[in-house]
Amino acid sequence: MQKRALISVWDKTGLDDLARFLNDNGIEIVSTGGTRKYIENLGISVTPISAITGMDAVMDGRVKTLHPRIFGGILADRQNDSHLSDLELIGGNQIDIVVVNFYPFVNEAVKKNLELKKAIEFIDIGGPSMIRAAAKNYHSIVPLCSQSFYKPFMELYESSGGEIPMANRLKWASSVFKLTADYEQSIASYLSNDNSDNEEEIQLNLSINQQLRYGENPHQSAGFFLNQGDDLNWHQLQGKELSYNNFADMDSAFGIIQEFRDTACVIIKHANPCGFGFGDQPLSAYKRAVSTDPVSYFGGIVGFNVTVDEAAAIELTKSFLECIIAPDFSPEALAVFKKKKNLRIVKAAIGEQKQAKTIRSVAGGFLVQDSDFMDESIFSSEIVTNFQPSSEQLTAMDLGWKLVRFVKSNAIVLADKSQLLGVGAGQMSRIDSLKIAVRKAGEAGLNLSGAILASDAFFPFPDNVELAAEHGIKAIVQPGGSIKDDLVIQKADELGIAMVFTGKRHFFH
Repeated sequence: MQKRALISVWDKTGLDDLARFLNDNGIEIVSTGGTRKYIENLGISVTPISAITGMDAVMDGRVKTLHPRIFGGILADRQNDSHLSDLELIGGNQIDIVVVNFYPFVNEAVKKNLELKKAIEFIDIGGPSMIRAAAKNYHSIVPLCSQSFYKPFMELYESSGGEIPMANRLKWASSVFKLTADYEQSIASYLSNDNSDNEEEIQLNLSINQQLRYGENPHQSAGFFLNQGDDLNWHQLQGKELSYNNFADMDSAFGIIQEFRDTACVIIKHANPCGFGFGDQPLSAYKRAVSTDPVSYFGGIVGFNVTVDEAAAIELTKSFLECIIAPDFSPEALAVFKKKKNLRIVKAAIGEQKQAKTIRSVAGGFLVQDSDFMDESIFSSEIVTNFQPSSEQLTAMDLGWKLVRFVKSNAIVLADKSQLLGVGAGQMSRIDSLKIAVRKAGEAGLNLSGAILASDAFFPFPDNVELAAEHGIKAIVQPGGSIKDDLVIQKADELGIAMVFTGKRHFFH
C-alpha cells in the first residue's frame, strides 16, 4: 500500500534531506502552502492538501488542514476495521508520517512585542492539532515534531525496512505533547500579561540550558534552566564550565555592578560582596575592591561595569579567581586571560539581568515574590537627626545602601564614598554583624574614621549606634520602623552621628 507523509513546517531546516529521502523511498508527500512550494522547488512532486479535502484554504489560510479526510487519515487505528471502513466512507486515505513544526509565536509575536491583533495570527491551530492527532495514534503513525528527529527516522527507516520500532514512535509522541504544552503555555503567558499583577497561578516553562557537573556539593546533581524562548544576556568566552555556585555568585555580581555608572569593581564570595571600589580605570577600581578584604577575595568572582583592559587583566591574573564578568574585554585583555585557560571569562550585558520575580522551593511548595529593586534615593530620604550629613557622606551612604541590599541578613555595610570598608553578613543579631564588619575593616587596615554605616533593617536597640561611634563612624543609613527609633535617634544625636531613614527594608535571606 502506498505510504504517505504529511508535511507542514514553518522552519524548513533539514527539510531538503528529509523530503528527498521520502521521495526516494516512494513515499507520497502531502503538503500545504509555503511548505508545498518549498518541496516542489526541490524538484519533488507534492500532493496538495486541497486534492484530498476537495477545497482550497479559506479565511486567509486559517482553515486548510482542519478536515475529516485529513484527520481521519491521521487518527484511523490500522488495527480497527471500523476505523478503516469509516475512512473509506469519507473518501480519506491513510497517512503514515506527520512532520510538523509551529508558527514561531515566541520569536515572532512575543520578542517583537506585536500588538495583540497581530500576535494572534502567529497562534498555530492546524499544526498542533495534526501532530497531536499523530502522537495519539503513534501505533499507526510516525509523528516528527523536531528537526533533530529527521536523521534518526531516516536511519531507522532504512535499517528496519520501513518499520519504525514502537519505542521510537512512543518517544517521538511524548516529545509532541511536551512541545504542544510548552507552545500553549507561551501563548497563555502572553495573553495573560495584562493580569500579571493578579496571578493566581504560575506555570514555569523551563528547558535545560546547561547540565552542571554538580550542585552546591559534589553529591548533588544540578542544571541551569531557561524559560522557553528566552535568550541569555551573557556569554562565556573562555574557561572551565560554570558551576552551580558560580551561577549563584554571578547573579550577585550582575545585580550589584549594574547599580553604578562610575567605573566600579565588585568581588563576590558565597553570594556576598567582600570587596567593592570605584576607580579612574578598571585597575584602580579592582585594587580598591581587593583592599576591602585582601584575604577573602581569593577564589572570588569579580565584576566590572566597564570594559576590562590589558592593565587590569595583568593584575587580575596574579591571583586565583573563579570568574571575571564585564560588559566587554579588550583584545589585549583576552590575550592575557588565555594564559589562564581555566579562568572563566563572561561577557555580560550589564543592566539587562533584572528579573521581575524570585521563586524559591520551601516546605513542599514554592515562595514567589517581586524582586527587590531599589527605587528610593538616599539624597531625598528623611534626615532624622539634628546632625546633617555632608554631601560626601550622602554619596557614601548611596554606595552603602546599594550594597547592603545584596548582603545576607542581618546585614551591615561600612563604606566611604570610594569603596566598601567592611561587611557583616548573615548573623542572628545585628550587633554581631556590626562587630564582624568593624573587625574585618581593622584586619584590612582600613580607617573607619568618618565612614558611614548602612543597615538593611532597623536597629532594635541603640547599642549599634554606640559601637559605630566608638570606631569613628559619623553617618548611618537605615530603614527606620523600630519601636525604639526615638531612642536610636536620640543616641545618634548624643554621639554626633547623622542618621537617614529610607523607609524601606532590604532583607535578603
